[in-house]
Amino acid sequence: MRSERRAVVLVLALLASSVGWLPLAAAQPTPSRPHIIYILSDDQGWKDVGFHGSDIKTPNIDQLAQGGARLEQFYAQPMCTPSRAALMTGRYPFRYGLQTAVIPSASKYGLATDELLLPRLLKEAGYTTAIIGKWHLGHGDRKYWPRQRGFDYQYGPVLGEIDYFSHSAHGRTDWYRDNELVEEEGYVTTLLGNDAADLIRAHDPHRPLFLYITFTAPHAPYQAPKEYLDRYERNADPSRRAYAAMITAMDDEIGRVIGALDARKMRENTLIIFQSDNGGPRSAQFTGEVDMSKSTISRRQRPLPRRKRIALRGGHPRHRSRKLARSDQTGFRGGPADAHGRHVPDTGRPCRCAARQERATGRLECLAGHQRRESLAAG
Repeated sequence: MRSERRAVVLVLALLASSVGWLPLAAAQPTPSRPHIIYILSDDQGWKDVGFHGSDIKTPNIDQLAQGGARLEQFYAQPMCTPSRAALMTGRYPFRYGLQTAVIPSASKYGLATDELLLPRLLKEAGYTTAIIGKWHLGHGDRKYWPRQRGFDYQYGPVLGEIDYFSHSAHGRTDWYRDNELVEEEGYVTTLLGNDAADLIRAHDPHRPLFLYITFTAPHAPYQAPKEYLDRYERNADPSRRAYAAMITAMDDEIGRVIGALDARKMRENTLIIFQSDNGGPRSAQFTGEVDMSKSTISRRQRPLPRRKRIALRGGHPRHRSRKLARSDQTGFRGGPADAHGRHVPDTGRPCRCAARQERATGRLECLAGHQRRESLAAG
């Protein structure tokens, strides 16, 4: 029940931010309910967007930021799986065992099936739900896959990283539509943007839509089509050049999605949210399973001092808005706190989750309420 209450709060917050409170049990969906387009980038550095002064060209994201709200104190988790799990559940990942690191490709576990997820609640509220892009909340058993967790439609990879041209990981294709393996050619970012735009064009504007677009860009491996690489030919660092090209390619697809909303006359009744799932890595050790040891890690976090995986400033900057809100949220606390600055979670009891790396042991220590959990720090 606590899971349900927390997730309902998240749903109502999204809806109320646009049109005020709406009962979940409404018999008929109406055009007054906002469409929700939730866009995630992957491992994007805080600085690596035009409106934060980057040399990377992101005109569509910049326009959303200019015309929307920039949430500059918006908190996230410092790695892919915990961040996505928190978004889907509305609950801290340590409540269901996903707080430590990402789900590796060889693992069989996933986001607990007794957790009530956002797409299922939105379906109960009359929404059509779709995910286009990366899942990374469980792949070893199909009970963890998006179609089994409340999404009406799914397209893209279920793992955490894939090759951008072969759509494969560890020699196997990881590219699905509605649980069925798809063999097709194309650059991943372009395919995701095309599919999202096609879905919007085919959607009935009078039925509320929740579309969760989760780009794999600019997560490693750093790969981009030549036409995008050529835009940054003056950059002598090949990794930075490819990384910048990946972000610009993603920005173009975001523009394609916005264009589809305009064409269907849906944009004025649409809540568009853009964020990065966490901060950018500054070490090849944390770029994923692909070997990046011989490459430059080119994300830029300054002026934030930390990076992906670290629950301090810069470890989890997410970018977010009503037409966009980008956040350079930093720190681990968020939400209500007691007189001592400790978090008050949905149990009503004060707790504090502090991740501190022990130099001698390499352990992460987490305190939650009256429980103490220790686990090996992720490598």
